[in-house]
Amino acid sequence: MKKIDYLIVGQGISGTSFAWRAYFAKQSFIIIDNEKSVTASKAALGIYNPITGRKFNISWNYNNLLNELNEFYSDVENKLNVNILHKKNIFRPFKNSSDNNEWNVRLSSNRYQKFIKEINEVGVLTKGSGYVDVKKYLLKSKKYFKKNNRYFCDTFKSKDLGISNDFFSYKNKKFRNIIMCTGIDEKNIKSFNQIKLNSVSGNSILIKCENKTSHIINKGINILPINKNKFHIGSTYYQNVIDEGPDELISKTKQKFEDNFTLIKSMFGIRSASNDRRPIIGRHKHNKRMYIINAMGSKGVSQAPYCAKKLFNFINNNENIDDEINIDRFRS
Repeated sequence: MKKIDYLIVGQGISGTSFAWRAYFAKQSFIIIDNEKSVTASKAALGIYNPITGRKFNISWNYNNLLNELNEFYSDVENKLNVNILHKKNIFRPFKNSSDNNEWNVRLSSNRYQKFIKEINEVGVLTKGSGYVDVKKYLLKSKKYFKKNNRYFCDTFKSKDLGISNDFFSYKNKKFRNIIMCTGIDEKNIKSFNQIKLNSVSGNSILIKCENKTSHIINKGINILPINKNKFHIGSTYYQNVIDEGPDELISKTKQKFEDNFTLIKSMFGIRSASNDRRPIIGRHKHNKRMYIINAMGSKGVSQAPYCAKKLFNFINNNENIDDEINIDRFRS
């Protein structure tokens, strides 16, 4: 029986990104997914952003992440003949005069200069940002892989996995490697029980509103214009797995649009995050052909292409994985 290079478990942003890495390298794979409705990927706004958090810090390794995501999603777009990567500036209104002062100080820093497009009396416009149409990315990728017999709907069960020295067997097929991209489901699967994953839930909403803004607006929440009268808004961030519903987002949306909008849809997802809020990628401690990509938190669209490339090159070329994201940091 011919061995397949990879069994990829999970078709969220991480699993799909690794699948495309294998595809472009002309390696064989099968990707399986249980098609659950409550996942981080299915509720994500898909924003990538150089400056994040309440302290407006530059995201970890962002220059490399930005270069990688631009190249990666462009390659996928060309293959699928769809538009999924949208470059947009982000406008951040000032809360007070001290905000204005702080941003003007940042403007003098070389690290920040490349990401600041404009500062005026009401706010700052940053660049090097945008969003990925996550729904289209996942659905179009799934359709393409399914057409080519590389995707199957299946709930992964550890008991169905046969392990030998040089391959895995799973449902009458042999695989050289298995890549676990299961997000928060890893807490139940427990293939990598030496790591701790935190459940971080969040809501987003889709609204209809007659508004002319073309920028992403960051004002406590992100307001993402996706066409001339539709906006995707979110996301909330709760340290639990409870669906809090859309009320908080609706209240914050009213601060921007008053009552001049219509709620189209509310979405809920559960992110997986590590204690240090960095991705987790690497090899299993005992099963040397089992690997993981996980803990993307709220930055999956920017981090997954880079992490997938790092893991792919580790497996095939024995290249090092960055210490900050290597699973070995959790091992004594």
